[in-house]
Amino acid sequence: MMHRHNRHLTMARGPGDVHGGAAPLSRRAYTCWAALSFLSRLQNQLENKAIVNVRQKYRGKIVLCLCLLAVASACAAQSPGASPGTGGAPAAPVQAGGLAETVPQVNGFNFTLDSTSQHSSVTGWSNVWTPELSFRFNSHFSVAAGIPWFLSDKAFVPVTVKGVTTAPLQQANSVIGDLTAAGTYELVNGDFGYNAVVTVGFATGNSLYGLSANTTTYNITNHFEYSIGPFTPDIELGVGNSSNLVNQDIKKAYTAVGSLANFQAGTWIDLPWKLGLDLEAYEALPIGNQNIYGTVTKKTKGKTTKTTVLESTGVAEDNGFTTELEVPIVPHLVLSGEYDRSLRQHDDIASISITYVFRAAKKGAGN
Repeated sequence: MMHRHNRHLTMARGPGDVHGGAAPLSRRAYTCWAALSFLSRLQNQLENKAIVNVRQKYRGKIVLCLCLLAVASACAAQSPGASPGTGGAPAAPVQAGGLAETVPQVNGFNFTLDSTSQHSSVTGWSNVWTPELSFRFNSHFSVAAGIPWFLSDKAFVPVTVKGVTTAPLQQANSVIGDLTAAGTYELVNGDFGYNAVVTVGFATGNSLYGLSANTTTYNITNHFEYSIGPFTPDIELGVGNSSNLVNQDIKKAYTAVGSLANFQAGTWIDLPWKLGLDLEAYEALPIGNQNIYGTVTKKTKGKTTKTTVLESTGVAEDNGFTTELEVPIVPHLVLSGEYDRSLRQHDDIASISITYVFRAAKKGAGN
């Protein structure tokens, strides 16, 4: 899936927008410090359900994004959460990800820092920071690598006491996920846009908490879009061997390792005040035997059950809808809220993210 967090920072629509300049170092350093301070306060306010005054200049935009998160969290609360001793097997928590699929349109090295707080109806809250180092060769080719650092994460971890094994929900702090590297080819011709992304995942994560596929994985996805006024319909076709790499913005409660095909169709909508709304329908279809690490859900006769399985065919199929609201605050900073509803897995996920880009494209580089 094409990540929308950096859309307004990266997509160039004209030859004059390809080479962006960098702000003076002192200004960038101050912006980074302000972004990280703002993020820490925002995440504490969100998790403690407290709201304090923010600067009047950005209040309207931030409130819009938080409203989306509030609605999503309310929807997530409708789904019954997994109880700590049920299932009898460990369930993986939310997964590593966050690597941007489109590097900012500024040639040379760049750095991006993404921080996400996410709530899953399966495992609850998690907090992950993903630093990313990238290099853009020109307007068409770029590479990037990133590794997620989970400040806090929850998983169903097996514990054996007196010969009896249970899987209570436990929290881990300061653990990492799998390293991810990606190469991207982009082509923009008028209102038509295309990119091909080849992503590789390396087993560097903490497997006890389900943050690793325990093997090298890959995904190849083709993204097509065409702008019609404020709408940009898109379609994606891809193939790979890990569900983790299909959509790294949303972290599921399981990892499926094995051949699968991924599809997506939807539209991006330009809104007033430079806001953007992304509406997508997706399908992840297994095409062979898979190793399933974590909790998958299914509904039979109106009852939802959670099951942990290993090497099953088709059980990790997933489809549903995602909605994302993107709020550019300043050229280097983007706030976004996202909600995912899985029809197949009966899981609800809501997240709020803030993304800082060290070298943003020039004003006008976004569409």
